[in-house]
Amino acid sequence: MRTLIPFLFFLTFVTSCVQKENKTTEISGRISPASAAYIILQKETDIERKITETIDTITVDDQGTFRASYNIEPYLYSLKFPNKKSVNLALGENQRVYIDIKNYNTEMVTVSISGSQDAEELSAYENFRISSLDSLVETVRRDIKELKKAENPDSQKIAELGQLELLNYDKHLDELNRFIKHNMSTTTGLYATSLRWKGAQNFAFFDSLATNFEITHPELKITKKIREKVTRLQQTAIGGKAADIQLSTATGAPLKLSSIQAKYILVDFWASWCGPCRRESAGLNEIYNTYTRNEFEIYGVSLDDKRQKWLDAIEKDNRMWPNVSSLERFKTPAAYDYAVTALPDNYLIDQNRTIIAKNIHGDELVNLVNKLLVED
Repeated sequence: MRTLIPFLFFLTFVTSCVQKENKTTEISGRISPASAAYIILQKETDIERKITETIDTITVDDQGTFRASYNIEPYLYSLKFPNKKSVNLALGENQRVYIDIKNYNTEMVTVSISGSQDAEELSAYENFRISSLDSLVETVRRDIKELKKAENPDSQKIAELGQLELLNYDKHLDELNRFIKHNMSTTTGLYATSLRWKGAQNFAFFDSLATNFEITHPELKITKKIREKVTRLQQTAIGGKAADIQLSTATGAPLKLSSIQAKYILVDFWASWCGPCRRESAGLNEIYNTYTRNEFEIYGVSLDDKRQKWLDAIEKDNRMWPNVSSLERFKTPAAYDYAVTALPDNYLIDQNRTIIAKNIHGDELVNLVNKLLVED
């Protein structure tokens, strides 16, 4: 994976082009080579549920230059290009941001952003995020991919690397938190980083970020979004009450989480397209078959959007426990309620829906369930 300046950034931007008067925020730049005739400006209304609002279509001239001005609402926006790639921007008020895109439509594409502290801070964060993800996680994923190409893949080695991938992803998130602490202020780019806020041990840090942002920007809509994220992290902390879920099974029948009667229930968020999720299937089957349904149950919540792929994965992985989905990916209401922004993710709850553990996998999950049921 390239670790040049990534083509995907988070960046705040601008309101509607319909309001032509009092234009205060300017977006300009150049695409080289000049092979895009237009750019679509979108507002990233909700980064967790992937909800966007189209604001404008910006014309790119024959020289690859573009320029547009808007009345600004400090928020997250994105520029969508004809080749399906995007640049995300984070801006405050009365700013002039310049975007220089080189090697467009190639694997060597680079993007540099200047003119806005909000945008520049977030750009630096995204550069670091891509580099950290590659060194800690993508390298392991590439090793797993290579092992799978063998005529007789080493399943034990693949399983070990799968566990390493999960551990390294947590290390990656810790690196991101340290970067935020030392390199970011209360600019609007902070909202983009909240997509990867996880870990009960980090709650005080996230709460302080939200509090400082509220002090600096008490009137902004984006401030409420940041506080909402912290609130949901608090509500889904260990010891909290797990929200009820009602989604449809493969047969179309509704199934409530609260209808599951077992001493302990693993609420497992997964998807057919999630490699680590699929690799967990064998381990989940092992622990599932160890206990009765009165003792331990799994409530699988798929974040798929293709019904057949979901059903095929259930059959292939022998996921015999209750499985539900709304086929909305991260727009699934339960994903939002449980602050799920990356997969795999899970919550271990008791019969009163009290959260006992979260984001627990492999031997750690097996050992905890064994301990709980032995104590009972």
